[in-house]
Amino acid sequence: KRPLHLFAYTFGYYEGDTFTDHIDCLKTMKKYGLPVNPHYTKCRNMDEVVSYCNSWESKRNDLAYQVDGIVVKVNSLKLREELGSTSKAPRWIISYKYHPEEAVTRIETIRVQIGKTGTLTPVAELSPVQLSGTTVSRATLHNFDEIERKDIRAGDYVVVQKAGEIIPQVVRVVREKRTGEERPFAVPLRCPVCKEELFKELVYLRCYNPLCPAQAKRRIEYFASRKAMDIEGLGPALIEQLVDKNLIGDYADIYSLKPDVLASLERMGEKSAQRL
Repeated sequence: KRPLHLFAYTFGYYEGDTFTDHIDCLKTMKKYGLPVNPHYTKCRNMDEVVSYCNSWESKRNDLAYQVDGIVVKVNSLKLREELGSTSKAPRWIISYKYHPEEAVTRIETIRVQIGKTGTLTPVAELSPVQLSGTTVSRATLHNFDEIERKDIRAGDYVVVQKAGEIIPQVVRVVREKRTGEERPFAVPLRCPVCKEELFKELVYLRCYNPLCPAQAKRRIEYFASRKAMDIEGLGPALIEQLVDKNLIGDYADIYSLKPDVLASLERMGEKSAQRL
């Protein structure tokens, strides 16, 4: 139903001929009608490997799919066996990563996000920009020392990239685009939600109030997530409403919720309330 495509790279298990090298495996898969990436090549030495990796740096955006690097493998299967593996990865394969794609956009405002353990994280709300195949409108600023070190202000034009091609982050400020209207960020002295005093731990500011509603929301989100209790239908938007209306204060309270209470909430009907 979704137009998904794949490239086959190796056999998991094979009965029949014994292969001597990886290129043979690829040719056999192609012969069977399996899709094989057409851009593989055999290099005779490291200079050729480096040259091939460099040649794709500028061409990678011409592909119909996103790539963040090239995988380099030892071709001989006998040598692979001799090289073996560490506890984490095979010794006969390595991935060469390209420099992450960068884009320039404007910081509209800087907000503070409070995690489930009370850590305050500044987040930049950005003018939406296309980056590595997705639209990015938010980027983490990590901590308040980082904002000071990079001299990041609301209204600044900044260079953004995805750390590990996944998490958007601000790399640097484009100072030549400054107009003088940019606003320096004031580091909070009290929790923006519960107004309790904040404490500094290394580079992080923390709210130690165990009853802070912002922390409660994040804890409940984590509790209901797939990695934990996997409560289908109990997402961030619904949790916001439940905590804001004082219907729950912690994850234990989830189990005392009644369908009629849930049905009265925004975007919740009788059926979805029963299901939840």
